[in-house]
Amino acid sequence: MELRSTTKHKSGTIPSVIFSNTNGYKLEELVKGKPDGKKAVPGARISVRYIGKLQKNGKIFVDYSKTPFEFILGSGEVLQAFEFGVGGFLPGVESGVEGMLVGGKRRITVPPLMGYGKGGDGKLVPPNAWLVFEVELLDVSAGSSMIEATSDVTTHDNGLTIEVLVKGKPDGKIAVLGKWIRALYTGKLQKNGEIFDSKFSKRPKTFCLGGDHKLGLGFSFGITGMHVGEIRKITVPPVYGFVGKRVPRHAWLVFQVELVEVVDDEVVDDGNDE
Repeated sequence: MELRSTTKHKSGTIPSVIFSNTNGYKLEELVKGKPDGKKAVPGARISVRYIGKLQKNGKIFVDYSKTPFEFILGSGEVLQAFEFGVGGFLPGVESGVEGMLVGGKRRITVPPLMGYGKGGDGKLVPPNAWLVFEVELLDVSAGSSMIEATSDVTTHDNGLTIEVLVKGKPDGKIAVLGKWIRALYTGKLQKNGEIFDSKFSKRPKTFCLGGDHKLGLGFSFGITGMHVGEIRKITVPPVYGFVGKRVPRHAWLVFQVELVEVVDDEVVDDGNDE
């Protein structure tokens, strides 16, 4: 759902809400950036300054306002940093940076289910906390060989591989973090092909992309950017996977996912059995 805001801030800028979701995930453009400037696109190395605050009281829990944070957009670096508690830059914030122009500034509101959830993050982020990030894009440069892509396969140096088996509708809706989607999928162990999850192989699972880490961060990352009707094979390394009753430690996972629908309104999560 796209909206437009006309509320004037003290600074004189008029934030524009370029994307919002019924679960509370929201992108606001504070400064558009240089019209002829470089754009943050997947595969590019970008440099940002940002501050992360608790929405409730404005308390800063992460501050990179003076020391730029650099990473390759879409490379999995942010996922890995989030997994190990480095930098405080969440996957939902990375998604919000895509499309920014150098010099641009955005405010990104992250609901608990896309942030640190019920567990919080130590003493800095309490359980079920809403977070607000203000991000400035400083620079965009060519990426490295971390991402190797053909027309149908994208491979990251950490082993995360996304293969497009069937292309979706070019003018169809796209799965982005924070949106509710319906998808069919099957999960297998790469080592022996044993199926560990086929519950949603025939009837779609409905869930908020990026809001459920039960299947690992790599699952959400691999679905991001899919068009309705698209089918992908996602190979997930252990660091972005999970451990469950039928999934041993250090297991490489393979998901085959079909995006059935991107829904406009929030719905009840179907849940997941491991």
